[in-house]
Amino acid sequence: MDNRESMRAEALGDLRKCLQFAEEIGNLEYVDGADSDLEIGALYELSLDEEKPPVLVFRDIKGYPPGHRIAVNVRSSEVFDSGAKGLELVQSYRKHRQKKRDPIPPVTVATGPVFENVLDGDAVNVDAFPAPRWHQDDGGRYIGTECMVIVRDPDSGWVNCGTYRVQVHDSKTLCVFIEHGKHGDMIRRKYWAKGEACPMVVSVGQAPVLGAASAATPGPGVWEFAVAGARLGRPIEIVEGRHTGLPFAADSELVFEGFMPPPEVRSEAEGPFGEWPGYYASSTRPEPVLEVKAIYHRNDPIITGAPPMKPTLPGFWHGTAGSSHIRAAALWDELEAAGVPGVKGVWKLPGGGPRFINVVAIQQMHAGHAKMAGLVAAGCGSNAYLGRIVIVVDDDIDITNNAEVNWALATRWDPKTQTDIVDGCWTGYIDPMIPPERRESGDLSNSRIIIYAVRPFAWKKDYPKVNAVSGDYANEVRRKWAGKLDFLARGRDR
Repeated sequence: MDNRESMRAEALGDLRKCLQFAEEIGNLEYVDGADSDLEIGALYELSLDEEKPPVLVFRDIKGYPPGHRIAVNVRSSEVFDSGAKGLELVQSYRKHRQKKRDPIPPVTVATGPVFENVLDGDAVNVDAFPAPRWHQDDGGRYIGTECMVIVRDPDSGWVNCGTYRVQVHDSKTLCVFIEHGKHGDMIRRKYWAKGEACPMVVSVGQAPVLGAASAATPGPGVWEFAVAGARLGRPIEIVEGRHTGLPFAADSELVFEGFMPPPEVRSEAEGPFGEWPGYYASSTRPEPVLEVKAIYHRNDPIITGAPPMKPTLPGFWHGTAGSSHIRAAALWDELEAAGVPGVKGVWKLPGGGPRFINVVAIQQMHAGHAKMAGLVAAGCGSNAYLGRIVIVVDDDIDITNNAEVNWALATRWDPKTQTDIVDGCWTGYIDPMIPPERRESGDLSNSRIIIYAVRPFAWKKDYPKVNAVSGDYANEVRRKWAGKLDFLARGRDR
C-alpha cells in the first residue's frame, strides 16, 4: 500500500486524521467567526460551485465555545480522491460494496474518547452545540445532516443506522424526520405498537466511513457498523449508551441518547427544510421527537454537516453529499443480482440528484432484454424510493455524456411503443410533485416512466449505422499524430 493509499485508509476511519490530512494537502480551509444562522449554510452552498470543493471547518462560531466546530465537504475531500472519473468511479464504489458480503462485526469496548464529557439529567443542553439554520426558509436549526440515527429492532436485535435530518426543538428535545418505509421508521413503529417509546441514539460527528455506511442501503439485517468494518478491514470499536444500551462509535464526536415516544403521546412541529430535490416540499407538520436523556462528546467536538442543496450545484452532484455515484453503484449491483445480463453501465444524470434520473446501458442479448433492465431498475431496493425516470440505452452510448443520452432519446426512442409508465410507486414527503390533498391523506406514491432508447431488438441489425469514426481507428490515428497536434493531447479516448 503506497503512502497516499495508507493515508486514505486512515482518514476513512478517523475524522480528525481526515481533517489533518486534508490540511496537509491544501484541501482544507478554516472559517473563523461565521454565524450559524444562515451564514455557514451560505458559505457551504457557495463552496459547491466547485466540482471538488474544499473541506470547510467552521471555528469560533458566533455564540458557541471556541472549540466547537462544524466540518462540511468531509467525504468529498481530495484525501479520498483516487483519480477515477465517470463509470470508473462508479466501479470503484462497486468494489467497496463487494466488501459488504464479508462484514466485520464491531467490537464493544469499555470506554472511548466520546465519554470525555458526559451530560446527564439536568445537565443535558442540546442548545450548547452549534446547529445551523442552513437555508433561509428553514423552519429551525438542524444539527443532524451528516449523522447516524441508531435504533435496534426489538424482535431480531438488528441494529440499524440511517441518515435522517435532525432539528433542534429545545434544550432537551430533537425532532427526527424519517420518511415512511425507511428502516428506522419500520423499527420505531414496532415499539410504538406496544405502547413503548423507541430507544434511539443520534451521532452528529463520526468517522467518514460511518457517515458513508449510514447513508447507504445494505439491506435489512445488515449492521452498518459491520459494513464500515469491512471497508476498513478492521472492526469498529463501539461503546454502549448508559440509558438505552444502544451502540455508537467509541470515537464519536457528539452523541445524543434518548427515547422517542409514540407520536400520539408527543409530537412537535418539524420543518420546513430545504431538501436535495431543490424545494421545500415537506412543509411543516407534527413529527415524533427524541427526548434526550444524555449527551456524550469529545473535548472540542466536531459536528459533520452535509445539508442537501439544489442538485444542479457541481459540488453537490459530484460529491458524496449528493451520493450519485454511490447510488449508481448500488443500482448496478442490484441489476446484476436480479439476473439482468449485459449491464455495461449505470449513471445518474446531473440535475436529477441521486434518485430522479437513472440511465442504464446494456448490450442487448435477447428480445425483452431492455424491458427487463428497465423494470428492475425502476423497482429494486436502492432505486425504489423517490425515483422518476429510467432510461435504457445501448452500450455504444456514453451515458456519462448528457449529449449522448439525449442523442439516444432523439434517435432510438419511439414515445408510443418504447415507453412504460408504472403507477403506485414509493415516494415521500420531500417529493415536490405530490399534490397537497394526497400529501395530507398520506398517499405518498408516484409514477415512473421507463424509456427504452435502444435499437428495437427485432431489427437492430438493420438499424442505420452510426456516422462516427470507430473507437479503434480513432485511437490509432491519435497515437500516430501524438505530439504533433496540440488538440489531440486535449482530447479523450472514445
